[in-house]
This record gives sequence, structure tokens and C-alpha cells, in this order.
Amino acid sequence: MNPAGLSALGTLLFLMIRGLFLWILVPGGIVVWLCTSPYMLWRGVGLGRFLGWLDVNFIAGLLRWVLRPFVANIPPSWVPFSKIKTVTHRIGLTQNTNDLNP
Repeated sequence: MNPAGLSALGTLLFLMIRGLFLWILVPGGIVVWLCTSPYMLWRGVGLGRFLGWLDVNFIAGLLRWVLRPFVANIPPSWVPFSKIKTVTHRIGLTQNTNDLNP
């Protein structure tokens, strides 16, 4: 088992699904951030933090719904928008899902 508690098949599915959806999540998140940039900047939320927040919540949803049969321990929780300033996660090639909770 890996640190996230996923089986080998679960890890493979996680990487495939997340990799596919990042192609939608990142461009869509950039468009949303640009459309709401005055509000985001007023709240002190940069593009990297916003994309990190989207990815954290996407991973939480993926582990709580789609991959729940493959998760051995408690999946990470959602991060509400009101706590977006606590998110330090950035999108990267490798991911330790134990560090997703702010």
C-alpha cells in the first residue's frame, strides 16, 4: 500500500483519472480565475493557490466517491472556499494525498 492507503489498482486509476481531468481542470480554472480576478485578488487569492484549491477538492472528491472502494484509510476532507488562504498545495507530477488537508 502507498501512503494514501490506495491499492496498486487504485493508485493506477487515481493517476489516470486525475491526469485526464487536469487537462480540463487547469484551463477551466484559469478561465474562472480570470473572470473573477478582481474578487480573487481582493481576497488575496492568486492563480496558483486557486488551482491548488481546485485540485485538492478534486482529489478529495475522487478519493471519496470514485475510488472509495480502493481507499484503506479515511480520505482527505473538502476545503471550503472560505479557507482557501490556508491551501499550500500546488499541482505537481507526484502527489502525497496525506498532505492535502490544510
